[in-house]
Amino acid sequence: MRRNRMRELSMEVLVGTFMFVALLSLCVFTIVLSRENVFKQTYPFEVVFTDVMGLRDGDNVMMRGMVVGKVKSMILQSDGVRVVAALQRPINLKKDYAIDVVFSSVLGGRYMQISEGNPTLEPLAPDAAVKGRTPNDVMALVSSVAADLKDITGKIKSGQGTLGKLVNDDTLYNDARDVVNELKAAVKDRGLIRNAESTMANLNEITEKINHGEGTLGLLVNDESLYLEVKQMIGDIRATVDEMRETSPIVTFSSIFFGAF
Repeated sequence: MRRNRMRELSMEVLVGTFMFVALLSLCVFTIVLSRENVFKQTYPFEVVFTDVMGLRDGDNVMMRGMVVGKVKSMILQSDGVRVVAALQRPINLKKDYAIDVVFSSVLGGRYMQISEGNPTLEPLAPDAAVKGRTPNDVMALVSSVAADLKDITGKIKSGQGTLGKLVNDDTLYNDARDVVNELKAAVKDRGLIRNAESTMANLNEITEKINHGEGTLGLLVNDESLYLEVKQMIGDIRATVDEMRETSPIVTFSSIFFGAF
């Protein structure tokens, strides 16, 4: 009887030890997976938002792109929502600080973003209430954009505006089709191509004659003697004009003197 009692007691101790080890392992794994150090000192931080837009306990607190803490609790009060966070280090807010609730992705999830402000400005008073900025409602913005797109597509469908006329009026399509048909006919008859080929042949012939010095334009381009003669003629004209300028006062005085008699 006593032996059975000792055996039962041993089994109870074994089961209790196993359960204790299992609970301890679960606690250790929970701490490791949550990446929280329960033995590390944390610094409380409180901020009041008018709306937290779905921020939850355990969400990250970010600063300069790094995780600096976690949201511990949120308290609903008359002036908004008081968010209590535990930070890994103390922060010194300046007068131009900014605290926002930011969407971590389009699919969901949020975090609290802290911007300490310009370090050259005066620090925030220790007893000053820290307030967060009202977050933007992304879903409201998406709904507004969707409503605008619906309005635009409705106007296009009803033929309003330039785009609506282009979409609904067959005149532009018919004109474009006629132009394409005319171009096809011109290409098919080769009349347009023949004219272009003839024009290019004539231009080629003219440039060949100019290069060989044929014709007046060819002589002007290739004959240097004509250039020299023109240059000499311009020089003679310029000398004659200068001579006339020098003798003109004498001629004018003579004409006035003899005209008086």
